[in-house]
Amino acid sequence: MSWLDRLTVEKNSRVEQRDKQLDDDSRMSPGLDGDYDWELREKAGMHTPPTPPEFMGLEGEYDSCGLAKRVAIALDQEPDIEDLSTLSIVQAGSTIRFTGDVPDQDTLDRIVELTAKVDGTKSVDTSQVALRN
Repeated sequence: MSWLDRLTVEKNSRVEQRDKQLDDDSRMSPGLDGDYDWELREKAGMHTPPTPPEFMGLEGEYDSCGLAKRVAIALDQEPDIEDLSTLSIVQAGSTIRFTGDVPDQDTLDRIVELTAKVDGTKSVDTSQVALRN
């Protein structure tokens, strides 16, 4: 099962309200690792107004679960975790939350590391993830 099959977008008024309060500069800032996905941002910039990073779809279009989809693709490309079917992705604004369980802490750390590299990720919540051992 692909990671794209296990993602959810959460409608959270507190997250949406917080995101509306942020100024344009902070909304367009890169994710946790500080790197921009320049190719995707260029595509997003072709839209008026430009698509915020957390809502950039796979081709830069507006997509309410764009960040979750891009995280899913990043995880699909990682051979060590691509077959992990016990974990789901939930997007709430620029926050990615994982729910379910993983085999060990190293796997969870790798998932968080990959997620943080995706442009638009402002935080990663693993509080609903259990370790199997």
